[in-house]
Amino acid sequence: MRLVNINYIDVDKYEYYLGRTVSSEGVVLLKQGVKLNENYVKQLNLKGIHYIYVIDEVSEGIEIKEVISPDKYFKMKDVVKDQFNKVKKNVNIGLNMNIINNTVDDILTMLTSNKDIYLSINEMRNMDDYLYEHSLNVAISCLYTGILLKYDKMKLHKLAVGALLHDVGKLFIDPKVLNKPSNLTIEERKEIEKHPELGYRFISDNYGNQIQPQSKQIILQHHEKWNGSGYPNQLSGERIYEMARICCICDAFDALTSKRVYRNPMPIYLASEYIYSLGNIEFDFEIAKLFLSKIVRFKEGSIVKLSDGSKGIVYSQNKSALDRPIIKLLVSKEGYSIGHKNIFIDLLEEKTLFIEKQLESTILD
Repeated sequence: MRLVNINYIDVDKYEYYLGRTVSSEGVVLLKQGVKLNENYVKQLNLKGIHYIYVIDEVSEGIEIKEVISPDKYFKMKDVVKDQFNKVKKNVNIGLNMNIINNTVDDILTMLTSNKDIYLSINEMRNMDDYLYEHSLNVAISCLYTGILLKYDKMKLHKLAVGALLHDVGKLFIDPKVLNKPSNLTIEERKEIEKHPELGYRFISDNYGNQIQPQSKQIILQHHEKWNGSGYPNQLSGERIYEMARICCICDAFDALTSKRVYRNPMPIYLASEYIYSLGNIEFDFEIAKLFLSKIVRFKEGSIVKLSDGSKGIVYSQNKSALDRPIIKLLVSKEGYSIGHKNIFIDLLEEKTLFIEKQLESTILD
């Protein structure tokens, strides 16, 4: 099984079967095992679903293991969406903190019950649900980082609540400005940069006793930068609350790897390099290195080009070196198809080889 961009699926030339059921707004669109055709692909595109799991010839034998299953992930996203929409419709109704706390506890239980601490980024995203998916993804990433920092359960809960609500202030920004597909004016940029203070004020005024001060500081400070170039208060270095420094990294990473109205998502391996390059400039370098050490750069099922010109599919991960997975060879360095031969390259052992880039196309002709 592998995750593919449906824009590169050629159902006339190859056979694809749906690897996992696809749902939207709680409604099943296509069931697992269905053979894909041109109409199915068109309808998924119209629904804003651009990535799906498929089973095909090249992905035979590949298992994609996730700490949080797609079903559970989308249920939690719907909870966040419902809570945020209630605030948008009527600020006096607001958030149900019991539901928010239960969602955080569910995420924490799933992550802490897993022995292998590494983060495989969810790429099955709906651009229309960006704010809700982004909030959930940042909370998950922050929890991973907090676990690596050996935070206790109470501290992890405070971190996750703040991360889940870090962008709540965007609910009070004009959507036309927030979702503008072209460059922002200086005034529009200033408007968006108000969201940490708007979120902090909303939470403090309405949930002062229900949300811990540490969580509120995450909301206020998550756009402060290590070198003092951030906002709203141009804090720098260790003057920025540690949990906010974590959220800053996770927020930037998820934004880079998400599709926006004004740009396509950055591949995970490139986003990782970008975050690393800004360590001690925008980000706390020690936390950034820890976070990136457990990021899966190339997910199982990804088609990649190696430094010798050969191409293959990521078969499994080397958990001690997540940037050097095991590759199943598909095309030789001379450009010949390997066919049905099972030739595997362990990049942990083949020191002279490395992944040059991930290929978006699913076709290897």
